[in-house]
Formats: sequence, C-alpha cells, structure tokens
Amino acid sequence: MFLLEAHNLVKQFPSRGGAAPVRAVDDVSLGIARGETLGLVGESGCGKSTLGRLLLHLLPRDGGEVLLDGKVVASSEMKLFRRRAQIVFQDPFRSLNPRLTVGQAIAEPLLIHKIVPRHEVRENVARLLVEVGLDAQSAERYPHQFSGGQRQRVGIARALAVQPQLIVLDEPVSALDVSVQAQIVQLLQKLQREHGLSYLFISHNLAVVRHMAQRVAVMYRGTIVEIAPVAALYRAPCHPYTRALLEAVPEPDPARALHSPVEPLPLSSSETACRYASRCALARNLAQNGEIPAQCLNVVPTLREIEPGQFAACHFSEEMKNE
Repeated sequence: MFLLEAHNLVKQFPSRGGAAPVRAVDDVSLGIARGETLGLVGESGCGKSTLGRLLLHLLPRDGGEVLLDGKVVASSEMKLFRRRAQIVFQDPFRSLNPRLTVGQAIAEPLLIHKIVPRHEVRENVARLLVEVGLDAQSAERYPHQFSGGQRQRVGIARALAVQPQLIVLDEPVSALDVSVQAQIVQLLQKLQREHGLSYLFISHNLAVVRHMAQRVAVMYRGTIVEIAPVAALYRAPCHPYTRALLEAVPEPDPARALHSPVEPLPLSSSETACRYASRCALARNLAQNGEIPAQCLNVVPTLREIEPGQFAACHFSEEMKNE
C-alpha cells in the first residue's frame, strides 16, 4: 500500500478576459511508497508545483482526493497531517521569515506541534542544525546572513522538525550552484536513509532526478503522460514527450547533434484530444498529408501499461519503442 495516494486530482485557475479556466492539474492519479523517492518532471508551467501543493492540502482541490495510509484526510485531522507531510520550497530565502532567526524558524513547528517540552526546544534546534550540516551557533543568525545552500539546509531542518514521513521537495536545488546542488542532494539521500523518509522530488533537471528517484512521473500540461521505474524510463521512454525531454538534456559532447524544438503540426480542428499531438515528433512521422493521425485527434490517450511497471498515455507507444 502507498503511503500517500492521489486519485483524479483537478485544479483550475480562472483565465483573463472571460476565457475558459486553465486546468493546471487535470485528473492526476499517483502514489508514493514508504521510503521511495518519486521524481516529478516536466517543463515550467506544466503543473508540477501545483500538484505538490494539492497533495499537501496547501491549495483547495476542484476534484479528486488525497489519501494517507489508505484513508482520506479529514479537515479535523489536518494538524496531524501537517506533522506527517512537509514541504521544502524552491527559493530558500523567500520561504524563511527574515524577521526570525533560523533558530526561531526551526523552533516554531516544534512548539506548535508540541514535539518536545518547551525547555528542550533549544537543544532540539541545535541537533537539527547539526543534522543538516550547520553548526549549532547558527541558530542566532538571520536568513540574510547565510548563503543559498545554507538557507536551503535551514529549510530542510525546519521540515524535519516535526518528524514527517513524507517531504515534497519543490525544485529544492534549482536556485543553487552546481557544486552546492550535489551537497544538498547527498544530504537529502542521507536523511532519507536515516529517517526512512518518502520524497516527491519535483524538478526540471532530469540528471538530478535520475540520481535521486526510484520512479519518475512525467507531467505535460496538467496530466501525467508517463510513469515508470527510473532505469526503464531513461533507457526506453514510452511517450514522445519523455523522449523529447531526455534528448534536450545537455551533454558535454561537441559531436552530439542538438535537437531543435518541434514545430507544431497543423491541426484539422482547434481542439485536440491528445494535448501533445501538435508538438509530437512521432505524430509527425506518422502524419499523412500533413494531418495528425485520427486517433490522436479523436481519442483521449489514457495511461496504460506498456512494459511491466511502465505506463504511458500514448496511442503509439509500441511503434515508438520499435523505431
């Protein structure tokens, strides 16, 4: 059984000018096992961060449900849920209150959730700081006195303070230098081993996700288009969008050809059942007389198992694997 499950999540945001609302998350279902890191990748604006916030009840849902240990979380149980599921944000500076010392920021959840008696809070703050690679004296300093990597360590310590089982990591290293990224990734892996944590690791950096995750979910325009074990997905993706993402990863090889963005194919109507159809290189290869295959236009592709444990939402995944 999964630690956390999402079933048919939907989140809409209003559009300007009376246009139809934007479905940032559209009928998404997934699960995160105990001790697992599930990577969530996709382009900026595809709905990754919105999905992470929906899972933690930080945004109201327009549809679907979230289960913890197989049970829907009731509003009366939200404080307990906050203890079991935490988040580390992308921007380590904006996520910390500049008026609080880092010791006060870490102490706040300890006090709210009554993790330890008040007289033991200072000792626990020091322990948490040391655990994430900072010295105990850092508790008296303010966020602006730390580097970006150090601030992210403070954010991780604050999330750990309530002894959670799941942490949503929302682009936790994207704002950091490459060398610091590696240090934070190593810290997260160490903490996962020591505490048995589950992670949802949200990122657009496929190289980092490959290093962190056991499974990867690929998101495109609010939907999950592929989900698979990390080795299978990187070796033989079953969705054209996943392949396009992997081909766009920079490699230090001057002889390697760079892949330019695929220009949209002309559509026979203003609506397309497959959201990726107009950008799809596979649809371009299969196109006859410049028209996208009828299946792509008339039938919504759903996630189906292509290989054991590997699911993709594409009508022509088998053809892609045989190319």
